[in-house]
Amino acid sequence: MNNATRIYWFSGTGNSLYAAKRLSAELGNIELTQITNEPPSGAVGGKGEKIGFVFPSYYLNLPRAVRAYIEKLEIKPDTYIFTVVTMGGVGQGSVAAMSKTLKEKGLRLNYGRSIHMPKNYVILYNPADPGKCEKTLEKTDQRLRTFAADIAAGTQSVKSIPLIVNSMYKNIEVLDAGFTVGNSCTSCGRCERLCPVENIRMENGRPRWLHHCERCVACISWCPVRAIEYMDKTKSRRLYRNPRITADELIRRGSAD
Repeated sequence: MNNATRIYWFSGTGNSLYAAKRLSAELGNIELTQITNEPPSGAVGGKGEKIGFVFPSYYLNLPRAVRAYIEKLEIKPDTYIFTVVTMGGVGQGSVAAMSKTLKEKGLRLNYGRSIHMPKNYVILYNPADPGKCEKTLEKTDQRLRTFAADIAAGTQSVKSIPLIVNSMYKNIEVLDAGFTVGNSCTSCGRCERLCPVENIRMENGRPRWLHHCERCVACISWCPVRAIEYMDKTKSRRLYRNPRITADELIRRGSAD
């Protein structure tokens, strides 16, 4: 088990959960914990132990839910901390943001890497076709094996770029007003169950967004009848969800002890 105790993950379309699962398998099937609103009770880690964080790069920064979780999570001194940031473009800024967040808690990021995954942000662009996605995932598997070997060996290495404050992420939560629901909605409630930050509530059989959105696009991507769109930007675009992850694996489970 290489003294690794737990990996904490945050994911919308499944890319980061897939990366977390692959790392877990390579490190000896260590425990995976979904990042939710409340962290586990009690301190985690300690001398000789390793904990990791796997999440997507959002606007060259951390998802706000990830930052809030880490700020609340009690981590013992001398813990070996690693992070793997999934990205469609550039993720090293998010590694730097993670390092800074830990430093503010008096902790050190020992190992940090970013990794290209199939692009999924349908609000901004058209995700890649399935064939290209499979090729990307094959390369991802190879790199994750390398990362796991480094982590198992206790490698001290952080690859990041200087932290860039991206103003695009400010007040992004209120932009969920752009989501629309078509007549094909069956009131199944999957979007409500999948939202990692509980930003969707079913009311009168229709989803309503509560204005603390992370823009993970899980609601658009996993709708079984494609009833959810973002304004007129997504209607002609492909949707992406990691083909090796199921919707049930992503459903928010709540706090973990």
